[in-house]
Amino acid sequence: MYLFVKGCIADKTEPARQVRSAAWHHLFSLATTPEQLERVTELFPKWRDARRTFRPSTPVNFARRCEELHCPQLALKVFGNHSKYGLDLTLEAARPILHSLHLEHPLQDTITLTALFGVYKLPPVSSDLVCSALLMTACFKHATDESLAVARALVPSLQQLLEKTEPAAMAMRDEDHGKPADKEKRWLAWTLKKIEDALKGQELDFAWLRQWRVASGYAGYTGLE
Repeated sequence: MYLFVKGCIADKTEPARQVRSAAWHHLFSLATTPEQLERVTELFPKWRDARRTFRPSTPVNFARRCEELHCPQLALKVFGNHSKYGLDLTLEAARPILHSLHLEHPLQDTITLTALFGVYKLPPVSSDLVCSALLMTACFKHATDESLAVARALVPSLQQLLEKTEPAAMAMRDEDHGKPADKEKRWLAWTLKKIEDALKGQELDFAWLRQWRVASGYAGYTGLE
């Protein structure tokens, strides 16, 4: 399929109109290494040159595949250069990238991604529960004076987000295991545990967080992510 799409939009051996926008999703799933996925992204500029548009679901599918293949820096490169690749960052796409970056990469990469929220006119990181928790965890993990200051500054907004979020609505269900929304809940459960530990270690109030974690069932979560 890669050669067919390349022939249509890059080599122009076939009319570009023969390629459906859904083809990108298939190419993402067929890529089994970061290198293969990067080859796919090299076709993005040609797609744009052909005046074709991506489906609204393409950014998040691409971001999820980057997370699965442990190459969030590829996503950072693509979303960080819209003039070249033409792929719009969305809130749903940002979450898996943030998750992968905060686990395996320098804090600066996480900060770079969050800076793109303003470029793409997305809501602030502090207004999204999952993104905010991931950023806070990365900052606490890095543990410099600057990163700890950022993490502490995000505490009030996290508390407000949890106050507005019904714990039962975020509970994990066995029948949802493996679905994107379930993965985000597991990321949230793990990061909230890390944040509670960090607040406790710095002798800051964490009772509000413990209460929400207990009510949502997250306090008993023992996963690794």
